[in-house]
Amino acid sequence: MDDCSAASTFLTDSLELELGTEWCKPPCFSCAFDDRGGGKHFSGESYLSSGALKRLILNLDPLPTNFEEDTVEIFGIQWVTETALVNSSRVLFHLFRQQLYNLETLLQASCDFGKISTLHCKADSIRQQCVTFLHYIKVFIFRYLKVRNAESHVPVHPYEALEAQLPSVLVDELQGLLLYIGHLSELPSINPGVFVNQNQIKLFPPSWHLLHLHLDIHWLVLEILHMLGEKLKQVVYSHQFVNLAGDNLTNVSLFEEHCENLLCDLISLSLNRYDKVGPSEALIRHHCPCACIKELWVLLIHLLDHRSKWSLSESFWNWLNKLLKTLFEKSSDRRRPSVPIIQPRDPLGFSWWIITHVASFYQFDRHGAPDERRQMESNWNFAEELLKKSISVQDGILEEQLRMCLHCCLTLCDFWEPNITIVTVLWEYYSKNLNSSFSISWLPLKGLVNIVKSSLSMLEMVKTCCCDKQDHDLYKSNSSYTIFLCILAKVVKKAMKNNGPHPWKQVKGRSMHQQLCQELQKENMDLIAQSSLSAKERHLAAVASALWKHFFSFLKSQRMSQIVPLSQLADAAADFTLLAMDMPSTAPCDLQPQPVTSMIQLFGWDDIIWPQVVARYLSHFLQNSMLCEALSHSGCVSFQALTVRSWIRCILQMYVKNLSVPDDVFVDLSPEQAVEKEYMEQLAELTRLLFKLSEVKNIFSEAQVEYSPIPEDPRKALVQFLEAVGITYGNLQKLSDKSAMVTKSLEYLGEILKYIKPYLGKKVSSAGLQLTYRMMGILVKSWAQIFATSKAQKLLFRIIDCLLLPHAVLQQEKELPAPMLTAIQKSLPLYLQGMCIVCCQSQNPNAYLNQLLGNVIEQYIGRFLPASPHVLSLGQHPVLLAVRNSATVPPMSSLKKCIVQVIRKSYLECKGSLLPPRLASILAFILQLFKETNIDISEVELLLPGILKCLLLVSEPQVKRLATENLQYMLKACQVGSGGERAAQLTSVFRHFIQDYDTRYSYQIYNILETVAALDQQLVVHLISTLTQSLKDSERKWGLGRNIAQREAYSKLLSHLGQDGQDEMQRLENDNT
Repeated sequence: MDDCSAASTFLTDSLELELGTEWCKPPCFSCAFDDRGGGKHFSGESYLSSGALKRLILNLDPLPTNFEEDTVEIFGIQWVTETALVNSSRVLFHLFRQQLYNLETLLQASCDFGKISTLHCKADSIRQQCVTFLHYIKVFIFRYLKVRNAESHVPVHPYEALEAQLPSVLVDELQGLLLYIGHLSELPSINPGVFVNQNQIKLFPPSWHLLHLHLDIHWLVLEILHMLGEKLKQVVYSHQFVNLAGDNLTNVSLFEEHCENLLCDLISLSLNRYDKVGPSEALIRHHCPCACIKELWVLLIHLLDHRSKWSLSESFWNWLNKLLKTLFEKSSDRRRPSVPIIQPRDPLGFSWWIITHVASFYQFDRHGAPDERRQMESNWNFAEELLKKSISVQDGILEEQLRMCLHCCLTLCDFWEPNITIVTVLWEYYSKNLNSSFSISWLPLKGLVNIVKSSLSMLEMVKTCCCDKQDHDLYKSNSSYTIFLCILAKVVKKAMKNNGPHPWKQVKGRSMHQQLCQELQKENMDLIAQSSLSAKERHLAAVASALWKHFFSFLKSQRMSQIVPLSQLADAAADFTLLAMDMPSTAPCDLQPQPVTSMIQLFGWDDIIWPQVVARYLSHFLQNSMLCEALSHSGCVSFQALTVRSWIRCILQMYVKNLSVPDDVFVDLSPEQAVEKEYMEQLAELTRLLFKLSEVKNIFSEAQVEYSPIPEDPRKALVQFLEAVGITYGNLQKLSDKSAMVTKSLEYLGEILKYIKPYLGKKVSSAGLQLTYRMMGILVKSWAQIFATSKAQKLLFRIIDCLLLPHAVLQQEKELPAPMLTAIQKSLPLYLQGMCIVCCQSQNPNAYLNQLLGNVIEQYIGRFLPASPHVLSLGQHPVLLAVRNSATVPPMSSLKKCIVQVIRKSYLECKGSLLPPRLASILAFILQLFKETNIDISEVELLLPGILKCLLLVSEPQVKRLATENLQYMLKACQVGSGGERAAQLTSVFRHFIQDYDTRYSYQIYNILETVAALDQQLVVHLISTLTQSLKDSERKWGLGRNIAQREAYSKLLSHLGQDGQDEMQRLENDNT
């Protein structure tokens, strides 16, 4: 195959070279070639690389070494090479359609690594058979089809009669085949996947083979129709079909109809891709889903332009223009389209996009090799129409659309001959619109467009406009006006190179800034700039001083107001910042000695500025590499940390504007919808730029945390950053490094409580509270090791006091606002886990911190206890969640211990004769706590006395049931792996319980111990001596002799204790005291 491709590549325009007799694999579409080197544009098997297109255009034998034998195998059957198509054309086409059907049925099989090899081989075999047949038709037409004289009345052989009908039969069958396969744009997938086996061989699913076979059919039908016309030199009429106009279908009309269908298909495929392309990506994102679609475009360009030279059809550009113009017509006025084309969202933008990319295909010669010297056919007439439509939109064209169309226009100026009309049209437009805003709201300006430029920066702009190679980021970095100047420079330079100074005189006659026009002449540019430098600088310094004095004072006064639109305020401040960098001496004295740093402090780092202004301003600032570099060398070592601080504030305060509106307005909106779309986009852009700062990148790198370089949600990005800081600190080993990291971390936060304070006032924002409590909870947990240092603990205390223990919380009778309570409930586990880690790792044991943790637990166990003790509702209690989600973390055992201590002190202690409130719910809470965590004997020692007291003193059935369940659960848990020490501790708890209450509640105690005996008989056996002594003490106290009733109740308990109990009963009987 490679030998064949290489040989046919070197065919001359007038002579075929002598080729070997080896069968060559017929050309076909394939994008399965290796282009890792970047030099190949098309596969070696392609119609371009194999020389097939060149042979078609030069009317040479399509495959000179193939079909040379007397017989040929097609679809697994042997046929006579020279007669098969005449004798059996309809049978062959029927077999062709049958093979197509077989390939389509393979699509229903599931593709996985186990089946892909078999499916690939079957699909590839079918495709090769079909492609071979179509190439056989081409060879048959070229070699064996004889041109008959239609006027001759000489009797002919039956074969000759059949042969005379073959052209019409071919037109019929080709039309039928096209109707059978339908349109390219109707295929389910235009870019199927690929499998690679262990030998690095690419295996394709049946859908890939079907798509590429369709491409082969569409192209080879055009080849066959073209060769038929070239061979017969006359029109061939169909016997079965008429065209849409009602006329008999011919080879010529079928060629034109199919060509139009194919172009419509390619336009539709391009439209699908255009919907995913942003204006800034127009010249980066291509319209071809794969190299085969690109090859089909190139083939059509060559074939149609070749035929147009002989007046056989219209040129390629005429075909494409005619179809693109239908996109602008109303559906009622539109002429009949061969293929329905979906209406694009932006017909103008799409037309610019596609003609620019298609124009680049003219660089490929007939072998698919790029040739920069090749004359590229222009399409300026249509481009002029598009340009006039673009700038004559009734409501005015958007800057983002204008930049895109001019960027495309500039690219076309590179491809085509110079066009003065384009320049004059744009000249007229800008001469009337020089006062327009050339900014895009969602796009930070690269270079911060200056209100006034210095002479050097003006010179740089002129050089940029005159540069032969334009920056790929031209859309983002320059306004549409600057792109127009680039077009002007390019057209004038090209025209003057070809025609001398005449074109420049045409342009120069227009009424525009004469000085700039002179500067655009590259030959005189440096001289002009140098001669006017001094005067210009004096003039610009005077203008800049006036701007600082009059306009900047107004700008500064509006920092905290909303009179000026916030986006415009940020843009103007960014312009003045660059002016301060470019001409620092002109800045007012209150900004000296470092006017740039002072400007950023005023509009980027000051906590009182609206976050909408800060986010947009900082996006401008961070995108300017010169400005960032200037700050790095200015001695402002903290500029990255201060910028991170402002970014954190911008995210935390994203809902502050909502506080001026009642909260119920946002009740049906998601948190994302509650923020202005423009501000969210600006925050996303700021986040993207901030993540490029070296300090931020280092933190993520040292933490070994993956993050998205283009974060979609700034809130998630902030969570990632906070967690990465905590991990980085934890990985540090040296004390000096740790101390420096604590200082840097606190610098990132600044006065963070001031940022969230607006949400904690009387005006409520549910979304703001949710964001505040969640982010601060993540901060407390992920920075726990930082907060364990004495330097950072003060901030932790303030966070807890402000968010979890404000004055309103301490008033138990006062209900908290529902949005605040919801926010606390969702985030409380984070705070508890973080505080617990701090308590365990604190550099200096801090009683106050432990007290704070206890106070928080005490407050919120009660606040979130359900009204009735249902396990389902208890399962989501935030205090339980804190322990459940962190049970594997060693420091969390101390959290559970603290919870147990709080319950014992605040929820199980009787106050005088009053029982604790909500006793059933707290018992259910304790039960759930022990079910979800491992029980420690020390915790049982703390809670068991209270549980026993509930059983003894409370008669409410629900309390008794829950207390009994707790008792049973504790005893069962203590039995597992219990040793002597644990048994002794439990015995001690029960012994004290008996000693405290047996005198008054002996009968109830016996009943409780019967329950205990059922679970742990030995435990009660150890209590026999205590119980007997308590009985005797009671009898002695009352002085009435034996208490028969009590002894009977005690004997009942002893009867459950086996032999030890029987022995004790006998001793009691024998005891005469």
